[in-house]
Amino acid sequence: MKYLLFCFSILFLLISCSGSNQRLIEDSFTAFVQSNNKVVAFGSVNVKEILNKADYSKIPKFGALITNQLTSFSGSINFDKPIFYAAEGPFDTNGMPAALYVFAESKNQDSVTKKMKSLGYEMIEDKENKFNFYQDKQMSVSVKESLIIGVFKPAAKEFKSIMASTFKMSENEIKEDKVKQMLQSKDDIVAGLNLESLYATSNTDLEKLPKENKEMVKSMMKSSFILNTISFNPGEMVLKTQNYFSDALEKRLPFKQEAATSVLKNLGTGEPRLGLLFNLDLNKLNGLLKDLMLEEDVKAMTIDLTKEEIPLNELLGEVLNGQFGSVVYEETLPEGGLTPQTNVYLGLGNQGKKGFERLNIPGLGLIEKDIFDSHVLFFSSKDLKPNEEPIKVAQGCENFGSQPISGFIHFNGIPVEDFDTEGMYRFVEKIDYVYFEYGDDGGILKLQAIDQKTNILKQSIDQALAQLSEILLKMVL
Repeated sequence: MKYLLFCFSILFLLISCSGSNQRLIEDSFTAFVQSNNKVVAFGSVNVKEILNKADYSKIPKFGALITNQLTSFSGSINFDKPIFYAAEGPFDTNGMPAALYVFAESKNQDSVTKKMKSLGYEMIEDKENKFNFYQDKQMSVSVKESLIIGVFKPAAKEFKSIMASTFKMSENEIKEDKVKQMLQSKDDIVAGLNLESLYATSNTDLEKLPKENKEMVKSMMKSSFILNTISFNPGEMVLKTQNYFSDALEKRLPFKQEAATSVLKNLGTGEPRLGLLFNLDLNKLNGLLKDLMLEEDVKAMTIDLTKEEIPLNELLGEVLNGQFGSVVYEETLPEGGLTPQTNVYLGLGNQGKKGFERLNIPGLGLIEKDIFDSHVLFFSSKDLKPNEEPIKVAQGCENFGSQPISGFIHFNGIPVEDFDTEGMYRFVEKIDYVYFEYGDDGGILKLQAIDQKTNILKQSIDQALAQLSEILLKMVL
């Protein structure tokens, strides 16, 4: 409990001791990440925006507690700047990084030192490097002029040299590169991933590759990043992924560039509740699996899909062409009520019908099918077979099929209270749809609520509190 209270105290300290400084906090953090080649993950959390969007002051009991804590720091808190974080590799089997860094602005060294002392943590002065720091067995907090840094590193024997090195890297000159571009994002949560550092600090089966193959992987990972951002908006949550890949990695991505129009026009007619589509370049996929020496692993995963042993590069390419689509409809029964019906599109390679006869796909053999030279259509209801009219998707999901990977679930109107969801239907029933897509440049996942005016965070908290009250009431009764 003491350690937990210490962590909360440090969190409030990091976000409270903010103000004018000689160098912007985002510049100090950018310089640090650019200078530390062990940093695998990095980003920021906009605490002020998230708290305001959650309308925290109106949360019963918890709102008052948060407000009181923030008020106690009212003389120095400045939520206008986010908190920045960086994680060093390698990560252990539990997903813990070798070191975790947290950056925030401070008003000045004296204010932070006094605040730490008021919390019961005496800081040590390092006169040589001109910073103050507190440390225990696993973590340390330090302040130098306008910058406060927290470090969690369980394996560290002492933190003085670590802090000195961290401050020095934060003072380096900023380079015009992908890291700087990524950290300019203003979303509520920003999470960057350095694939080059991840590969360099990881101990995986890739290290068993021949030297030539390892050099190939190294060239693909060089200067390659993934940026994930989350925004909580009125009526929606949006998770975006942007790929900042090297040319060597980008050209190996196994995605087809053209829209999957042949799949879309053969998925049936009507308005499906659920859809999933893949449009993959299997020639690229085969080449990638071969270079990474993963062919045997993937072959073992596909062995139940065939009646006979088929070489992987033949199965993926000559038998199958990389196109797959599936949708689920609601069909009204004559006696009333609804029943789900499924249509599935499976693209065939140049072996056509003969290639399909070599497959043994579990489950799909139980429903009807039409076999063509280019594809197979599976359907559980003849009334929902494809015709001249394409499928109609929910508003907001119109891009379904335009990217190599895409999908959606349309929740609005589903009688979810009829399902045994242990109370979760109370949240699901507020969702209009979920849509996602992914391609060469990245992707998006969007959760759209029926109420498009209230922020999605406030809706989630209100629903969680209502459900919690119901559970407590049942326990009392």
